[in-house]
Amino acid sequence: MISLSKARKRLDEMNTLLKGVNGNLNRVNYELSESNHIKEEYIGHFLNLCSTYIEKLEDYQRLLDKKTVLNKKAGGGRAGEFTDPRQQGALIETELKEFYRNFDNVFLNIFPDFVERFNELMPYHERIVLKQNERLTTELRIFALIRLGITDSAKIASLLRYSLTTIYTYRSRIRNKSLYHDDFEEKIRQIGTYNA
Repeated sequence: MISLSKARKRLDEMNTLLKGVNGNLNRVNYELSESNHIKEEYIGHFLNLCSTYIEKLEDYQRLLDKKTVLNKKAGGGRAGEFTDPRQQGALIETELKEFYRNFDNVFLNIFPDFVERFNELMPYHERIVLKQNERLTTELRIFALIRLGITDSAKIASLLRYSLTTIYTYRSRIRNKSLYHDDFEEKIRQIGTYNA
């Protein structure tokens, strides 16, 4: 009876240990699955985006070729006289807005409750309220990139086309307003994970 009791106790301990290991394994599997989903989603989207930009560059090249020919036929002056810098600026602005729109849509497709979960980390009066038809704000995009693992401020500044000082300012201002001054960015990185 004593041997049987010890064996049952040992079996219960092993079962408890096995449940813990199984729980950890399930968590790791979920995180790997989530990571693969993110990679697949972004790889597919940005391959498509690259293809779209190649098409736009081809269209732009055809336009330049056409204008060069017209300029030469008209007894043209210097190459490039026909290009209005304001049009180039408008083109860049349009492309930048398109980039933001694509990023916002893809990111929110992967993390649909990101804004809600982000706001849970903030005091009620500091929560970000989106305008009509707005998907993410500059602040949310910065922390969306942090959620994706891009934590270097210089890289974030480059991707979003802001100055490094602006990125530092946004990061520190939001962190200081949050309910979690010491580990705010770690909480951001947990949004959408098994632990969160």
